[in-house]
Amino acid sequence: MRILNLYVIKGILTILISSIMLLTFCMLGGNLLQALNYLAQGVPITDFIKFLIFITPMMMTYTIPTGILVAVLLLFGRMSSNNEITAMRACGISIFQIITPVILITFAMTVLCIYFQGTVAPTYYYRAKALLKNLATTHPDALIIPGTPCNFNDMVVYVKEKKDNKLEDVQVFVFSDNNQKVKQDITASSGKLIVNSKKETMKIILYNYNIIDYKDNNRISGDELTVNIDVGKAIENQSVTRDVGFLTFYDLLGRISLYHKLGLDTTEAEVNLNLRLAMGLAPIAFLLVGLPLAIRTSRSETSVGLFLSIILAGIYFFFIIGCRDNPLPYLRPQLLLWIPNIVFQVGGLIAIYKIMRK
Repeated sequence: MRILNLYVIKGILTILISSIMLLTFCMLGGNLLQALNYLAQGVPITDFIKFLIFITPMMMTYTIPTGILVAVLLLFGRMSSNNEITAMRACGISIFQIITPVILITFAMTVLCIYFQGTVAPTYYYRAKALLKNLATTHPDALIIPGTPCNFNDMVVYVKEKKDNKLEDVQVFVFSDNNQKVKQDITASSGKLIVNSKKETMKIILYNYNIIDYKDNNRISGDELTVNIDVGKAIENQSVTRDVGFLTFYDLLGRISLYHKLGLDTTEAEVNLNLRLAMGLAPIAFLLVGLPLAIRTSRSETSVGLFLSIILAGIYFFFIIGCRDNPLPYLRPQLLLWIPNIVFQVGGLIAIYKIMRK
């Protein structure tokens, strides 16, 4: 029995660790690209590493449950297709004995998920956003990324090429006060960046410029034009605040209690709290729904397992996130988001019970 347990533990841990690493890397995607752009613009590599470390716990709250599902479907799907489970049961080993190591590992991952959801992920995700804000004020030139529009209050800057502080093919859109219409369209063949980190300001000196003034319906051309940007003010307008997404379990409970006393709506805080708890229990739900599907499969474990993992995880997270973003409090989204957990766990338990009776 010890040999069997070690065989299952080794198999599940190998696939689980590989899945979590791969899925986490994939989820970092857009954030990693943004960080690499900052790194290419001269941001210190230490800040780049810090940013990746800070956002990883939030990504892992999604990838750990999905990794459990992938590992269960792949491992037991392979064992089922190779008739290993049938042989074990023929030797008098029950399904419960076979899956016991996986259950223990899943409970350990559930505790880790709840801890990440309640404390680590929101705290470090807030620090990641604050780090980006700090980088924008200390390295404002890093915000100018070739081929990407950059917003500064009532202004959007676009450059085709950038080398050090020299710019090529620059276009600046200046909007009206309410940011509804373009007031000026400024183009220039080249330009230069001058940064004042202490004052959190930046100048873009444009050479051979043309201005289309839509307000006065005029066209203006010249050799040199200076565009002043108050980076500090632009970043302050997008300041990182401690909204519910950045609060720990303890902070959320405190806010709910305070809002109750003040007679304020607590739906948003309650939804976020229940969301964190539901997703913290996701590894158990994914284990219970994945086991019967894997044990009953008789086809290629790779194609079937990965396909089922994507479909089931997609349904689960789509429903929960949909409830989180539900703007209608009377629908009780804080309760609705528990439906996937209940369906997955109850359905999985029933399916496992039927398999064990055979």
